Amino acid sequence: MQRAPQSLHNLPAVSRASFHGLPNLTDTAADQLKFRRTLLLAALIAAVANFIAFYPGLLHHDAWAYFDASRTGKWTNWQPPLLGFLWYPLRAIHDGPQPMFVLFVAAYWAGFVLIADALRHEGRLLASLTFLAAFYPMALNYNGQLVKDISMATSLLIGAGIAAGVVSGTIRWRTLALPLMGLFLVMGAFMRANSLFGLPPLIDLAGRAISKRWAGVSIFKRAIIVCVISAAVAPAHILADRNLFRVEDIKPMSQLQVFDIGGITYFSGSDGFQGFFGPDFVARNATCYTPRHWDVYGWMVGERGCPEVYEKMKPNFGWPLSKLWLEAIASHPFAYLSHRFAHANRFFQFLCTDCKEPVFTGWQSGNQKEFTFEPTWLFHMIDAGAQALNNSPLGPPYVWLLICLAWAWAGLGIWNESTRTIIVSLTLSGAMYALGYFIIGIAHEYRYIYWTLLCALIATPAIVLRVLVRSDAPTVYRLYPVLMIVAVIAFRELMIRFML
Repeated sequence: MQRAPQSLHNLPAVSRASFHGLPNLTDTAADQLKFRRTLLLAALIAAVANFIAFYPGLLHHDAWAYFDASRTGKWTNWQPPLLGFLWYPLRAIHDGPQPMFVLFVAAYWAGFVLIADALRHEGRLLASLTFLAAFYPMALNYNGQLVKDISMATSLLIGAGIAAGVVSGTIRWRTLALPLMGLFLVMGAFMRANSLFGLPPLIDLAGRAISKRWAGVSIFKRAIIVCVISAAVAPAHILADRNLFRVEDIKPMSQLQVFDIGGITYFSGSDGFQGFFGPDFVARNATCYTPRHWDVYGWMVGERGCPEVYEKMKPNFGWPLSKLWLEAIASHPFAYLSHRFAHANRFFQFLCTDCKEPVFTGWQSGNQKEFTFEPTWLFHMIDAGAQALNNSPLGPPYVWLLICLAWAWAGLGIWNESTRTIIVSLTLSGAMYALGYFIIGIAHEYRYIYWTLLCALIATPAIVLRVLVRSDAPTVYRLYPVLMIVAVIAFRELMIRFML
């Protein structure tokens, strides 16, 4: 860690403590308790308003699939079984989306309270601004959708919030806190298999909460350990589906494999399915493939779709399809990379003019007619804010990846060790999770970037107050990350407006 500038040694003791993020010497236990109660009250009021705005909760088609499965007992691993099985006890309370929506809203606001409270040692202003980040319209806009992306993000948020509280010293009941921290991190991991990409920094943060000796282990060894633990999430999902949840295995990885083989076929001009669909498949595929999503091979019919691909390949799911997939990648690696980058570019809405996706969330599955969402004036306000932001240069998903990368860099300039650890862990997690879509992305919806968005929002107040506005912070942390954000956004705006 770098030494503070020499001028700091001339400051009064209280000022130096405040700068370094140490507990304020004038902040009594009573003051801290009062602030925490105020934070909880504000969160409660916000949660109630949030609940009213999206009542009774949005049963997106993925959410409806599992709500309906809890009635019929017909389960698959198309969606995370853990989230699906939560409907059983909740439906015992009320046969509708409301109980699940209560959990989603409670988890969202509890997560922000935990992170804000963990940063309270740096001052009430930083804690308050961190909590206020929860009101960002595009974040609120999605927490009414009862889907795995949101449940994963809020579970990780609570787990990281507990870890942050233990690391910063605001949570002292370690006997209760540490098991809960582990529970929520595991829950987040089991909500989406691709959570494994964002888990390493969170596991490292949890390690610091569990043992002070963890920080003393070399960063190289820690990186290997947390990556190995995170990689175990994938086989853990398979084992849990088979032996714990006992659901029908429909080989969800087949979607990725079909999409990749179709993309390789498109960019190479060689049939990656090795004649399975006849001699004219290369020409047929050229009219169907789009880097936007895999749906053209599974759901979309008509002129633009090839839905027979997924249906006819079903008997080959498993090793036969995996073999085709691996052989296609090995035979045409540049076509595979072209396909992957084309999809990532489309998903992140970077250098493309026809890739904008809607952020309106007020629709429900067409398969259900029981629960009607009627937009309220609160919803219209949130949606208007989300639409305005989505139409701005800050709207595309790539911006959240960019901010997480920049803030992970800038966060190294935060003087207080615990604050620096919390912020860098969250931003690295958000960035690594988003980067995973370069490998496993198959669809286009904005909600897939939700965890990255939350990490960027949470980190911004700390970066601004503890790095950007401090003239004594090193330039490499204070100026260069901001210049990177501005340069990339400016480059993208110039390209799509004048070149593409």
